[in-house]
Amino acid sequence: MAGRFPGAPRLGDRIGTREQSLEQLLAGLQPASADRARGAIGRILPDGVALAQLSQAELQEFLWYQLPMKSPAEPWELHEIASSLADLFTVAGLERYAVLCRAPQTHRLLDAWQDNDREPARSSMRQAIMASGVDPPDTPLMGWGSVLGAAEQSARKRVSQALEQAIVAGDLVPGERGWKQLAVQITEVSLMMPRLELRGATLLQAVWGERGSSWAAEYPVVRQSLLSEMLPFLASDIAVPVAAGACLMPLRWLLERIGDGVTLTRAGWLPKALVVEANDTFGWFDLFGVTLRTETDLPELGALNELARRTRLITRKGGRVSLSAVGRRVLTHPSRLWRIVVTDMFSARTFEGEGAALAAATLVRANMPVAYPRVEATVGAGLVGRWHTASGESLEEWSGLDATREFGLLADVFGWIEQDDDGQRLTWTLTAPGRDAALLGLQLQARTPRKTASEV
Repeated sequence: MAGRFPGAPRLGDRIGTREQSLEQLLAGLQPASADRARGAIGRILPDGVALAQLSQAELQEFLWYQLPMKSPAEPWELHEIASSLADLFTVAGLERYAVLCRAPQTHRLLDAWQDNDREPARSSMRQAIMASGVDPPDTPLMGWGSVLGAAEQSARKRVSQALEQAIVAGDLVPGERGWKQLAVQITEVSLMMPRLELRGATLLQAVWGERGSSWAAEYPVVRQSLLSEMLPFLASDIAVPVAAGACLMPLRWLLERIGDGVTLTRAGWLPKALVVEANDTFGWFDLFGVTLRTETDLPELGALNELARRTRLITRKGGRVSLSAVGRRVLTHPSRLWRIVVTDMFSARTFEGEGAALAAATLVRANMPVAYPRVEATVGAGLVGRWHTASGESLEEWSGLDATREFGLLADVFGWIEQDDDGQRLTWTLTAPGRDAALLGLQLQARTPRKTASEV
C-alpha cells in the first residue's frame, strides 16, 4: 500500500475539469448560507486561490480553532457557519470536507472553546488533529518543532498533503490497524523526495538548513560567531567512528556490573565494592593513602552513573538499581549507545548541553591544543543571558565553568580529548573519535526542533 501513495491524485483533481468558480457554487445556496460560506472561505484561503486547493489540515485549523477563537460571531452562529461551509463543499463535490463540517466532533469543539477553562478544548483539539491522519507525525528521521520557520512550515504542509492524498486514494485509513506506521513511512518518503523547487534538495535538507541557521544566529555574539563557523561541517551525515566501542568501554563496564541489579547504600550511592573495582579497572584516582568510599570520591564514576540514569539505561526501584530494557538492547550495539551518549551530552535543553557544544566548537575550530582557561571563558561568554535559575535569575559566570568541567570530565573518560598539563597551563586537544563526537553533537543540536520558551 505504501508504494502507491506518491502517485495518488492531486487534491484538485477530485473536482475535475468541471470545476466552477466560488461565486457559481455559492449561487446554488440559500442567500444567508452563501454569505456565511463566502465570509468563511475568505478567511481560510488567500484571494485568488481556488477552492480545490484547500487542504483538510487548513479546514481543520479553521473549524477547530480559528472559527471559535478568532471569530466575532455569536456562539450559535459558529454552528451555522460550519453548516454553511458543509453546504458549499457538497455542491463543490468535496463531500469529505462537508462531512467534517457536519461532524459532531466539530460542533462539540465549537462549544468547548466557549468555556472559561479552555484546556479541555485544547486537549480535545490535539487528539482530533492526531486522529485525523493528515497531521504529520514525528518520525525517527525528524521530529517537528512547535516554532516553525518558513521552510519547516512548507515541509509540514507538503507532508500533510501527501497524507491526505493517501487517505483519498484509500491507502491510508486513520484508525485502522497499522495506520500510524504507514503515516510515518509516507512522512519520511515525502521528506526525502528531491524537489524541483528546491533545486534537487529534499524537504528534510531544507528544514535542517533552516534550523541550523536559526540555531547559530542566537545571541550572544560570541556564540553566533563560533557556531556559524561550524555550519559547513554539519551539512553532511556524520558517521559513528569505528572506535566507538572502545571509547564507551567505561560506560559499558558500569552497565554490565549493574546488570540485573545492585543494592545502593542508604544514602543512595553505588556500593563501595563497585567504586573500588571501577578505580582498580580504570585508574581514575591515585592519591596515596586515601580510601575510596562512595562515587563522590570518584567523579568519573559519578558522572557515568548520572548519564546512565538520565538516559534511562538504568532504572532505580527502591534501594536497588538495575539495567533497563533499553540498556540491555544497546549494550552490544556501540553505535546506538554512542548516539544516546552524544545526544544527552549535547542536549539543547540544558545549559550543560549548550556548554558542551560551545566547548566542542572551540576545539574543532582550533584544530590544535587549546588552553583550558580559553575554553572555559568561551563557554561562559557564549552562555551569558541564555539560561535562568528556577527563581528567574540569570545564571552567573560559574555556569560556564560548571558546563565546561562537566563536558571535560566525560570527554576525558571517553577518550575524546587529550589533556596536557606541563605544570604551567592545561590544554585540551580533540582526538579523532572526539572530533567525530563533537561534530555529531553539534549537528544534533543544530537540528533540534525549535520550541517555545515555555517548552524549554
